[in-house]
Amino acid sequence: MPITSLKVADFRNLAAVELAPYAHGLNLICGKNGSGKTSLLEAIHYLGLGRSFRSHLSTPLIRQSADKFSLYAQVVSETEHLIPVGAERDQQGSSKLRVAGKDIASITELAALLPILTINSQSHQLLESGPAFRRRYLDWGLFYQTEGFLTCWRHYERALKQRNVLLRERRLNNEIHVWTNELIKHGVLLDNMRREYVAQLLPLILTIAARLMDLSEIEMEYQSGWDNRDELAVVFKRHEADETRLGHTLFGPHRADLDIKIQGVSAKHFLSRGQQKLLICAMILAQGMLLSTHKEQGLIYLVDDLPSELDPVSRQKLILLLKEQKTQVFITAIESNLIYDPVNDKGAPIKVFHVEHGAYQTLT
Repeated sequence: MPITSLKVADFRNLAAVELAPYAHGLNLICGKNGSGKTSLLEAIHYLGLGRSFRSHLSTPLIRQSADKFSLYAQVVSETEHLIPVGAERDQQGSSKLRVAGKDIASITELAALLPILTINSQSHQLLESGPAFRRRYLDWGLFYQTEGFLTCWRHYERALKQRNVLLRERRLNNEIHVWTNELIKHGVLLDNMRREYVAQLLPLILTIAARLMDLSEIEMEYQSGWDNRDELAVVFKRHEADETRLGHTLFGPHRADLDIKIQGVSAKHFLSRGQQKLLICAMILAQGMLLSTHKEQGLIYLVDDLPSELDPVSRQKLILLLKEQKTQVFITAIESNLIYDPVNDKGAPIKVFHVEHGAYQTLT
């Protein structure tokens, strides 16, 4: 759901910010490095996901000398109703989340209202870092569009945790068989969900990548986390001694990966830094497009420092694709002319904000 009004208080270097962004269009935030551009995106990200994309700690998010930060927004539902949402956290670590005037205990309720896709410097981890980042990428999409995913994922994680405890303690009794059966039951379901999601996602990724870059033979293969020529139960039985010796579960969806190659070579080794960014953008935009075909619920793109690592032609291609999504987009850049052309973009749904020392000003 798009944000129609946003208030940020004492978050990072933002003392008090109030904005009325475009609900269906580009919101460009320009200003010098360190002025507060990324902090605003981070605040929106926290409002939708209950965490920062820059830090696992909450204390650095609170402005120096302040007791707490508070975030408030109004979002528009599919039925055009305004829904107030809010989040705050204090120096002692106490936090509150509110939706429609009511306190909520789980971030999932807030996340369901605000699907957020982020493109920033950390997005390179999707190609360069370990499988956990790619599993998280797949599970984001499944959370929003596949019924029963969250319940299945929670059951699997619980069974995995319990089974690992028993393996570490070498308690190979009836209890471990119970948790192994639970792990297999939900693991197979989770594997099928991910496999189906990749099958839907891949054609969109290839289409978008073809528009962004001259690149052929992109291969993406979902790897289950075990040799699925065999049933998971057979794999566990075969490796029972290894798992007991090592004290943890060696196979299953928690070891899954998305193998990404270009002409048979790992994408992180084949592509330049700029090409990596374009492929990552294609992967993230494809998620947004796929979600929009399943639900009318609007999503929000947060794109930090879009011009970085991209030549002017690639930059304009990406901006055009973002415009075509017809959803809410927040983009940061040092100079507005890197994104916005007052002549060619006249009348287009673009709003420009300038920030300096944490103070925001609406320019268009």
